[in-house]
This record gives sequence, C-alpha cells and structure tokens, in this order.
Amino acid sequence: MKLEKIKRLGIGGFGVVDLVENEHGKHLARKTFNAPATMEPRLADNVRRRFAREARMQSGIRHRNIVPVVYAKLDVDLPFYLMPPAICSLQDDLQSDKTLGGLWLEAIADIVAALDELHGMRIFHRDLKPQNVLRYEAEDGNPYYAVSDFGLIAMNESRISELTTTGMGRNTDYYTAPEITSDLKQASAQSDIFSLGCILHEIVGSGPRVPCAEIKDNGEYAAILRNCTRTDPSRRFRSVRSVLDALTSIAADLPPIIGAKSAEFGVQLESGEPLELPAWRALIETIEDDEDTPNVHAITGRLRLDQIGDLCSKSLECSDRLGLVYARWVHHSGFPFERCDGIANILEVFSKACSFDTKCDALMAMLELGTSHNRWYVERKFFQLCGSSMDEQLARRLAVEFRAAGDEICRAIRHLEGSISVDRSGLHPVLQLALRDICQ
Repeated sequence: MKLEKIKRLGIGGFGVVDLVENEHGKHLARKTFNAPATMEPRLADNVRRRFAREARMQSGIRHRNIVPVVYAKLDVDLPFYLMPPAICSLQDDLQSDKTLGGLWLEAIADIVAALDELHGMRIFHRDLKPQNVLRYEAEDGNPYYAVSDFGLIAMNESRISELTTTGMGRNTDYYTAPEITSDLKQASAQSDIFSLGCILHEIVGSGPRVPCAEIKDNGEYAAILRNCTRTDPSRRFRSVRSVLDALTSIAADLPPIIGAKSAEFGVQLESGEPLELPAWRALIETIEDDEDTPNVHAITGRLRLDQIGDLCSKSLECSDRLGLVYARWVHHSGFPFERCDGIANILEVFSKACSFDTKCDALMAMLELGTSHNRWYVERKFFQLCGSSMDEQLARRLAVEFRAAGDEICRAIRHLEGSISVDRSGLHPVLQLALRDICQ
C-alpha cells in the first residue's frame, strides 16, 4: 500500500497521527508507533507490543461509536495502523462550545454506547478523555462521536511511574481514576465511569476540578458527578448505562405528577433509591389504573434503570406487571432522541428477567422505538437479543407477535437492516421463517 503524508494531526506519548492519502486518493488517519528517545529499550519493546495489541483489539470490534481500524502493518520497526479521519475531537468541540450546541447529552450517549460495548467484553479503556473521543459525520449528515485509543493504556505489566514520565502526562492524569494511578490492574468499569464523570464535569460543572479526586459541585448534576467520581470505586454507578439513565431522567423535562399519592411515588423514583415491594405494588396499581392518562407518562418516565433491576430481582409478578405497562407506554409514545438509549436499556432488563409475554412486549417496543426514532443503538440491541442464541421457545412466542404485526414488522425489519447494515439472516431461525411467510 502506498501512502503519502499530507499533514501531522497530533503527537501522543507513544504514537504520532498523520493524515495520509492512499493510491486511490482516499484520506486516512495513520497512527504510527513512536517511543520517546529517553525510554529504556525494555520498556520500549513492551510498549511496542502493546501498540500492536491495541491495533488488533480495535480492528476486531465493529461498533459505530468505536473508531474502526481499516488496515494495520504491525510486523515492522515502526508499526502503524489506519483509521477513518475524524472531523475533530470532542476536546476541540468543547473548547468552541461546552454545550456542543445544546447536543451534549447525545455526545455523552455516544460515549456510553462505546463503553457499554467494551465493558461487555471485559475491556476497560483506562485513558478516556476528550482528546480520545472523535467526531464523525454519518451518511445522513448528522454528527456522532466514536472512542479511540483504548488499548495502549491497558499495560498491566508496565509501571505507571515509568509511563507517566515517558508519555502519559498531565492531560491523562486529569481524567484518570485514583485507583489506577498506582496499579493499572485495578482498572474496572468504575474506572472508566470516573473518567466519564470528569468529561461530564467539563460540560455541566460550575467549579474547578482536582485531578483524581471526588467532584463536589453545585447544581442539578452535582449528585451524578459525585457518584461518578467517588474515591471508593464500589460506591460509583454500577454501569455506564446507569449514568446515562440518571442524566436523561434530569433532562427529560417530565410533566408534574397529578395527585398527592402519585406525587409521593415521584419523589421516591427521583431519589434513585430502591423501593420496597409494598411501595412497588402501590405504584404499579396506580399506573395500571391510570394507564390512559398523562399520569402514566409522568410516573413511568421517572423510572430508573437500577430501580427496575432491583425490582426484577425481588418479584417476578411485580416486574411482569410493570414491564407490560412500560412496554405499552414506550410503544405508543414519542421521545427526544437522547432518551431512547436509556429507555432501551430498561426494556432489555424486562426482556431478560420477566415471563414470555412481558419479554415479547418489551422486545416489540424496543424494535418500534429504535426504528421509529432511527436510533442505531436501540436497533442494534434488539438485533443482538434476537440472534441465533435466543431461547427457541421465546423466539416462537415472538414470532407470533411478528405475525400479528403483519406489514408493520416488515417495515421495521427493513429499516433495521438498512440502518445498522445487518441482514435478517442473523436473527433466530424461527424469526427468519416467520418473516419469510409475512413479508413475501
């Protein structure tokens, strides 16, 4: 492959990034290994191996919000790999406008989607910062962000002190969780959540921030910032999905809950704390009785992901009842784009923990949500849940729902295929057969 350098894009601790052009005139970003001259040979060899590992790891992941590796040459003195060139980094955008034109929550949702994918594979970024989040443009012209540079910092054999002096530097430390500054093996999903909280502070924070310390801020996002960055990792949010869930709950601008009794439920839900079963039963009875009123939107919209997970672990009967109402609410409602991912995560909990009727209603609601709102993350989640490993009895039950939906299911599946570039042959065979019968 012939590559001509156009310009230097950036220099990191262990790599340089250039904009290059191939023999067909296509522009690409080339990242080339570059160890500092002062680095001792033993450590340089270790870092070179990790550079190659980063490229192989990144090239094996196919996800819209993770920067793809399109070519790599790793068996040379200066190994390199190629990526699509980004428009700019999140750091560049935040310097121009910290609210990102009012679309900051969509950017956070993109980062969460990437981290959720990585954490599901037990991969932890360890170096998440705005410089490593890149902006691209989709085919429809809409911007989106993708995460890069998540492999090199995963060097369990290397000593943090050596890396800090030779390349990690102050910018990395400014976003690094305290537990991994002395031992990278302590990295976890909660370490990345700490870094996510630091990025969030850049957007919604009102005061200065001390590196590697708990963020104590004012304003409506203060509790979220603190729970992202607590010194004790076990006290941080359980997952990146929970962070997004808390953010969208604040940003949802939900209508007030009508009635004194119902208002009490709102206070309990907004606290984010688990509810006891008697409180759950009373809440479920209320929304079942008010299902055709605005109160359902006001109450259901305040449900939190961790609260739903806690309920599903306590009572199948209650989670079934709530899941059915929640799925109907989603199916017949419209939502701001940035809320869709959090809603889909709640539907996923119901689709895994409840009985077949609720599972199917949750999956059908997820498909409708993803295709009607053109939300890639939601469509991909539906496709994964309905793949070949799906329980066959559940697939048979869902196939009945497909047949009942008729032409609408054909429309939704066609949209999904075009949106996330998949084929229905990746669905469970029982669902494929149903679609062949329905969509002739």
